Amino acid sequence: MILNEDEAKKLLQKVLSFSKADSISAVLHGGDSYNIRFALNSVSTNGYADGLSLNVTSSIGKKSGSVSINKFDDESIKGAVEKSEYAAKLSPENKEFMPLLEPQTYLPSSNYSAGTENMSSSERAGYVSYTVEQSIKNNVICAGFLENQAGFTAVMNSNGLFAYNKDSLVSYSSTVRTKESSGSGRVEKNFVDSSDLNTKEMSDKAIERSKLSVNPAEIAPGRYTVILEPAAAADMVGLCINFMNARSADEGRSFFSKKDGGNKIGEQLAKGNVNIYSDPTDPNAPSIPFTGEGMPRNRTEWITSGVVKNLLRNRFWAQKTGDPVVPNPSNLIMEGTQKTLEQMIAETDYAILITRFWYIRTVDPSTMLLTGLTRDGIFEVKNGKIARPVKNFRFNESPMNVLANILDIGKSEKAVGAETDNDQIFVPPLKVANFNLSSLSDAI
Repeated sequence: MILNEDEAKKLLQKVLSFSKADSISAVLHGGDSYNIRFALNSVSTNGYADGLSLNVTSSIGKKSGSVSINKFDDESIKGAVEKSEYAAKLSPENKEFMPLLEPQTYLPSSNYSAGTENMSSSERAGYVSYTVEQSIKNNVICAGFLENQAGFTAVMNSNGLFAYNKDSLVSYSSTVRTKESSGSGRVEKNFVDSSDLNTKEMSDKAIERSKLSVNPAEIAPGRYTVILEPAAAADMVGLCINFMNARSADEGRSFFSKKDGGNKIGEQLAKGNVNIYSDPTDPNAPSIPFTGEGMPRNRTEWITSGVVKNLLRNRFWAQKTGDPVVPNPSNLIMEGTQKTLEQMIAETDYAILITRFWYIRTVDPSTMLLTGLTRDGIFEVKNGKIARPVKNFRFNESPMNVLANILDIGKSEKAVGAETDNDQIFVPPLKVANFNLSSLSDAI
């Protein structure tokens, strides 16, 4: 269920009117989604879902309690507020309690498309039909998921703050396997505007990669020059930002901690051609311009010319250190060049081409060491051409090492990694030296 700005404001005002606490904040989420699921070269389900939910947080002194509901009659709303106040009374004091934000100013949002919200069933079927038809034609098997959704987020508190954003997203994923299951290709994209979705191009690539990855050769684990396609690069960039926390750095618990105290803001830790920022108004990856508590998200430079410019910093730590608040971003953009992936391959004497990663987990937060697996197409590049498929690997690597060992950068595009879900990420393919492919994996 989607409420417009006036409807959301009136409902939240009603919520706050029941409050007897020292302060109260409320976050309202709602949305509608439609989907098509397909498998074994046939559509299997056609679904619809809608929802509306409210989270109420009441504070009494420095004690807080939260309650969530999805019923919106007056009795249910009043009951939720009362329960949150009761929970607050039972809670211990929060030593890091921060007062509610005052009214804020937000950047104009552009993360909504009427075309995406109003996509018809025939349009959804059209996006999927090409994948199914071409899979049958090429004697391979496809499975996947298409979803278009629209929703809103509204935040209000008893200190006068109100924020509202309407959003939309279309997402498409497809895995294509050869019939004997020795080859696999996978693609996934999401866009605010459904007109940007090109499932024909995506399907052609997944089918091509599934057939190209049949009967992979075994090569020895080791450190290789690799070419990370955007889906793989999205994980490295996105997970890198997750580690960039000012508090853990200042407290000596992070890769970004200095040995003699403090953090590494201002130090060059990546190659000089690495530029990463977030900006909710960027047309390549538009996103929500405020956080869940109503803190504005503005353009933030994370790494500029290889130099660390900012670390995430919440309101408590900002107050404690006297440094500015740096909220978690709602998108990430890494600047690229005009060089295509094909050009990068053509200019490479030897490398391993990695389509995507899967099941990435942290090994050591203090060094940013991650482990994960390659999936759905990994290839040996020789003399500017894809020479042959090779078996999958487990990798052990740090995303900051990736950014420090970049040899070449391609053209940026929207990408979805294994660990980035519906995040708005715009990154290029990356050629990286000395990437640690630590052991073989027999999975496809």
